[in-house]
Amino acid sequence: MRIEAERARVLITVKATPQPSEKYGDTVCVAGVRLDGPTPTWIRLYPIAFRYLGDDAQFAKYDIIELDVRRRDGDSRRESFTPALGSWQKVGHLPPWRDRHEVLRDLEPTTTCRLMRAAERDHRAPSLGLVFPKEFRGLEFSPHQPWSDEQVRKMAARIEKESSALIPAGAVPPVLVAPRLKVRYRYVCEEPTCSSHVGRILDWELTSLQNRSRRESDTRLKQIITEKFVGMMCDSSRRTGLFLGNFELASRRSKFSVLGVYYPRRADVFRAGPTLF
Repeated sequence: MRIEAERARVLITVKATPQPSEKYGDTVCVAGVRLDGPTPTWIRLYPIAFRYLGDDAQFAKYDIIELDVRRRDGDSRRESFTPALGSWQKVGHLPPWRDRHEVLRDLEPTTTCRLMRAAERDHRAPSLGLVFPKEFRGLEFSPHQPWSDEQVRKMAARIEKESSALIPAGAVPPVLVAPRLKVRYRYVCEEPTCSSHVGRILDWELTSLQNRSRRESDTRLKQIITEKFVGMMCDSSRRTGLFLGNFELASRRSKFSVLGVYYPRRADVFRAGPTLF
């Protein structure tokens, strides 16, 4: 039985880094908060071949979009929906940070430990969450392996297909370049018994930063990333949170990655009014 589409109004909070896809060339997982219900709720939108969208169809973090969605077949995570291609339109944007926090403060509070425990017990447990760590302990770096020959072939085939369609010259993106480094946060969540967590950062913002710094040495690149993702985003003047998400495979549901960083200034958080965070 085909699941009927529904119209959703979504505040975009996460754009994960593009990944090679057998069917779509490369795709992006987008997540955000539904605003069309009685209370804000999480939603995951996948797949979106974001790099292939025209300028008029693209959207940014903290844009508000309206679009048609259906529950995602074969994915038991309750937040997962498939967007109808071409159905979305941008209807607004929330500037930093007070307006954003007025929405996000109404989400159910959680911790990484709580998300992991729930996912171990039930594969339909919450798969997205906003966590405010009690302590950040820095970053871990490791090399990111190049794409396999098969992944490159599939991405190139998608580009060739798009190039033969009615698309303006120069509008089709080049083959996706793998980042040079994998980066992980080390942190302690607010669960009283938490020892620590390590979460890989899958934020597209990190990949873009690496692309802009591709000519730098590994040492300098690590310094640039640390300056932004620790020095700026985790500064003591900010109430820093992590947007977390887990994996579709049932065997990996208890593994949560960092899909994005939420770093409002503490003064703006307090001005937004009472909060559960």
